[in-house]
Amino acid sequence: MRRIPSHLFALVALLALTGCKSDGSDSSSGSAPAPTPAAAVCADGVDNDSDGLVDFPDDPGCSSAADTNEVDPTQCNDGIDNDEDGFIDLFDKGCSISTDNDETDPVVIPACSDGLDNDKDGLIDFPADPGCTATGDNSEADPLMTRYDMANACWVMRANGNGKFVTFDGSSYNASVADRNSAERFYMKPTALGKYMFYNSNRQLMTAGSDAALSNVISANATDNSEWHIRAVGDKVNYPQTPVYNREPTVEEITAWRNFDNNPVQADAFNVTAQSVNRSLAIDDNGKLITEIFDSSVKNESFSFIEMPIESCANFPEAESNFTGTPFKGTQPDGTVLGHADVHVHISSSEFLGGGQWGYAFHKFGIEHALGNCAAQHGSSGHLDLIGGAFTQDFDGHATDGWPTFTDWPKRDNLTHEAIYWKWIERAWAGGLRVIVNDLVDNETLCELQRNAVNDPTRDCNSMNNAGRQAGTMYAMEDYIDSQYGGPGKGFFQIVHSPAEAREVIKDGKIAVVLGIEISNLFDCKLNYKPGRQKQPFEEPENGSGLASDASFPAENTYECTTEEGLPNSILTQMERIHGWGVRQIISIHEFDNAFGGNGIFDGLILNLGNRENTGGIPSGDVGSILDLFSGTPDEDSFQNLVTNLPTTETATGEWWTTYNCPIEGEGGTANFSGYLWSGSGGSTQSYLQQPACVPTGQGGRSGGSTPCYPSASQCNARWMTPAGLYTYGKMMEMGFIFDWDHMEVGMKTQALELAEAQDPVYPFVSTHGTFGGTTNDQATRALINGGLLYPSNGSSEGFRNDMNETLGIYDAAMAERGGAPLLFGFGYGTDTNGLSAQSGPRRQALIDARPVSYPFTFYAGAPFNSLSAFSAATPVIFNQPTSTDGSGDFVRGWEEDKDGNAHYGMLADFVQEVVLDGTPDQVKHLFNSAEAYLQTWERTEASSAGIKANKLQMPPADKPILRPAPNGDMTVSDQTYK
Repeated sequence: MRRIPSHLFALVALLALTGCKSDGSDSSSGSAPAPTPAAAVCADGVDNDSDGLVDFPDDPGCSSAADTNEVDPTQCNDGIDNDEDGFIDLFDKGCSISTDNDETDPVVIPACSDGLDNDKDGLIDFPADPGCTATGDNSEADPLMTRYDMANACWVMRANGNGKFVTFDGSSYNASVADRNSAERFYMKPTALGKYMFYNSNRQLMTAGSDAALSNVISANATDNSEWHIRAVGDKVNYPQTPVYNREPTVEEITAWRNFDNNPVQADAFNVTAQSVNRSLAIDDNGKLITEIFDSSVKNESFSFIEMPIESCANFPEAESNFTGTPFKGTQPDGTVLGHADVHVHISSSEFLGGGQWGYAFHKFGIEHALGNCAAQHGSSGHLDLIGGAFTQDFDGHATDGWPTFTDWPKRDNLTHEAIYWKWIERAWAGGLRVIVNDLVDNETLCELQRNAVNDPTRDCNSMNNAGRQAGTMYAMEDYIDSQYGGPGKGFFQIVHSPAEAREVIKDGKIAVVLGIEISNLFDCKLNYKPGRQKQPFEEPENGSGLASDASFPAENTYECTTEEGLPNSILTQMERIHGWGVRQIISIHEFDNAFGGNGIFDGLILNLGNRENTGGIPSGDVGSILDLFSGTPDEDSFQNLVTNLPTTETATGEWWTTYNCPIEGEGGTANFSGYLWSGSGGSTQSYLQQPACVPTGQGGRSGGSTPCYPSASQCNARWMTPAGLYTYGKMMEMGFIFDWDHMEVGMKTQALELAEAQDPVYPFVSTHGTFGGTTNDQATRALINGGLLYPSNGSSEGFRNDMNETLGIYDAAMAERGGAPLLFGFGYGTDTNGLSAQSGPRRQALIDARPVSYPFTFYAGAPFNSLSAFSAATPVIFNQPTSTDGSGDFVRGWEEDKDGNAHYGMLADFVQEVVLDGTPDQVKHLFNSAEAYLQTWERTEASSAGIKANKLQMPPADKPILRPAPNGDMTVSDQTYK
């Protein structure tokens, strides 16, 4: 009996004294006599409960002498928290009734080992129930996941229609077992966000067909039918279209994809659909996996996925990034970002040169498709690699095998094979790469050459169209890398449209990818020379019609674009087109003359020949005579093949570069000339026919024109800025494009500076890969004063450090002239990878002997990183030797920086290691400041653009016109011309 508190006894006594019954009636009513009260057992001298204790106060069952029950209290009726769990008596889980004498809570058997189907899914306890990860789990509820969570992991699959796990008998799949440990393992390799390949234990891909039957193909033979779209049951989200490789996206598609507010649906059941044939994965009455026509109006079969140890799956073929550790993220205490910048590279150039380049930076079906054998494009012995042979003068062909053996490529000086695979970018990212400028690139003339050589007449060689397709490739690549990392925005590769967006991306520890463009016929402004023209370049009709405004001579040069606005071929329309793609950096002139002016000459025969073809065509009768123009003894049969494959359908009015003698420094050189940056030059020798044996036929009696007749001196391009060029550059500045002056003729750089310096604030320029065509020291100084930047090609780490020291000296002078607080000095580079440029080679043997690049090496720990405060929050990243492994993950071959140089893009980390080994802490600091310096220049570009929009484009005084003729012959140029 529960002990009765003393205050209740007092209440009973009071009721008795007042003569009230317990029901409230008067006790005096009625005639029955009151019963004789029972004797109080707690005062009767008897051990009533046989516990050896008698009466109050000795017996704990008695609360007073008047108590009528000696029974001792229980733990479940004593008002005490006996098991100290915060609960008392019947409120305690250990008490079921008040007479229980043990408050100890009962032992609870976890739901995953209690023998019950707690979540009613037909599966009981661990390991059968996927909601259980161990016997001690107290919930059988299946885990929730999103459509992105299966990426690059090992899974078993349960058909929810019958509750059975899927097995594989070598040919067919059946939902037939209750134990997941007996189920088939699938490696889930993403092809895009929300899309996967199912890679089975036989190293095959589950593949749909046009009927219900499933088949299996090896990964090297994957097709669109091997790609499966995963979507949660009940998911009604309207997902944007996946960006498409090599297809120009619309502005609306880019906007929808970039602005998609992704809040992925979490579920434990998913529909699996092969969109290529519109068939959904299902099971038949016997549990066999089949496909059926997908119908969104009915309930389709669903599947659940349970993760298994990765080692229990077959190894999917993939490249190695060869690093361990976590790449740094965040910003420095002052808010600036940390990292180095490659501001000129061509990731998207897979279809470059009419397909003359082989390989892909990514492929939705993996490395076997991205970097496989190149025989299909280059021929069985590589002999159809005409462009690669022309640039290297090696027409013997090459070994065509690609992954995993890579006999002849990638290689630092192999120019027509893919050198940038996404896993190699990943290694560069771990090495501190935080800004990439990917220039959309093509060369219409070389595309036509390759198109004809491989008999591909339907290939579109229009450079603007190909640039647009490459923009689509870049967004598709971002989507692909995001899918590998488990969802939108999670990948290390993020395209940005503004410096503010770039800062957020880098703060999150990822690469900010900027889109640029580098094509000869930008905005479709292809130039067609007219032999009888009278106007000089600075006088040409602005609208490109070929009709002079005074109608004095209607046969002037024509363009395929116009300054007239509102037309499909207007320069402004095409500028808005590329801005819609996300392009934010422009090289306006590439390898050939165009409507804006002349290219900076840096090469001899190949590009000069290309200029003739690009500006009107080569007369077929000239083919034989062209062969006589060579100096040296190249393979004439191969060159004959090259030339005869050039189109002959154009009006044969193209011209060789029209030139003048470049300014030269030193004794006997050009008066008041400051010299060239980085020991460069303003042009190149063009020694095909020598004067005076030949007669110049260029406009105004200059060298070049219809005949490649040049003096022995280095030649610069006499086609300076045109009215159409001035108009275009003004519009570029108004729209806020980063203005990259590389490839612009050296004198034109001064003209562009004059336009930029007329704006308030001044419009900054950038040089992203070694100037090409020359930059004078005076021009470099002005560029840095104006808030621009100068980054070289990284031909070697030693040359890069020398260029850094030279530029730092110019920077110091520029900041002294600028006054005020100095701008940040950072020094990045432009690899020009995939742009027909050889990559950084091994160092001099003396440097290798003194400080070899030894594997593994570590970044962000030890010297010099421990002396640089910017790296205080970075954790160590360890780099192993770059290797290639086969489909089983076994070593096949490796590369070494000291032997191979930058054989592929991932070896940028090894290039940085050379700077770490041979350079000073300050040089490492300047390198890792290059991303921040680039962003600051971009911000100054936006500020100047805002000023132009507010105040209109400004021009220099009328007595200092920007448009003017180039020097002629050996005339001495004034100091003003090249400053």
